Amino acid sequence: MINVFLLTQDEPFFVPKVIRHILSAQGKEFNVIGATCLKPHRKNKSMRDWFDERVQIYRPYELLLVGAIYVYCKFFYPIFSLFSGKHFYSVKDSLKEFEVKTIDTNDVNDTEYIKNLQKLDIDVVLSVSPPQLFKEGLVGVPKKCSLNAHGTLLPRHRGVFGSWWTLYSGDNEGGATIHTMELKLDAGENVYQESFPLESGDTQYSIAFKTKGLLAKGSVAVLKQLDNGGLQFLPKTYESSYHRAPSKDEGLDFSKKGYRIVKAKDIRFMLSKSFN
Repeated sequence: MINVFLLTQDEPFFVPKVIRHILSAQGKEFNVIGATCLKPHRKNKSMRDWFDERVQIYRPYELLLVGAIYVYCKFFYPIFSLFSGKHFYSVKDSLKEFEVKTIDTNDVNDTEYIKNLQKLDIDVVLSVSPPQLFKEGLVGVPKKCSLNAHGTLLPRHRGVFGSWWTLYSGDNEGGATIHTMELKLDAGENVYQESFPLESGDTQYSIAFKTKGLLAKGSVAVLKQLDNGGLQFLPKTYESSYHRAPSKDEGLDFSKKGYRIVKAKDIRFMLSKSFN
């Protein structure tokens, strides 16, 4: 039995589906014994910075669409969920539903936070879209390894906004990777990787739905593999690249090329309760 600790963020559209998929798959092979759910902005940033990054690259229509769905998921759906007891668009409520112990922090590398994790019997730390980088103390907490789930075909598109850069770079395929964690961002050994062909009309959000679905499936497979003898390291077949948040000029160029961050049809991905 592998004891897993999840490190993630409170994003309403895709991350809750990943977390619920992992929690639903618990059994004789692995058990989630705790989790930390961070705010979506990076430690040295604010929610205003998080918003400003998106204003630079979203069209007004896209901002209105995403904003409307965000308000529904964050403020209206919780009222409906009182009757069912299940909040499908909240990581925190999903953890509560599955009775997972949560440990709060604003800094995953804080000394006291790491001491609290060391008190737990953690075999694996699994990182799913957390907005903070792991330093040496945190990477060394689990007895077996720290793993990171990343929504691109690593080492291609290391860094942030992976689905956006997949489109902007004119790639023919997207994909997802789970890798062991080292101090260098998105480095380590790949232990899971799956790809899919990009389709005409794909958006950043449709690609994100597909990559997060692969990461949900892959996380369960890798944790079961760990319990059944160990990880298999995969060859790295893609060229390496690294990206920060897109600039305003890159956002304008993205639109000129005919790419879109989100379309009305993507609402079905954002509001789906699972990847099925």
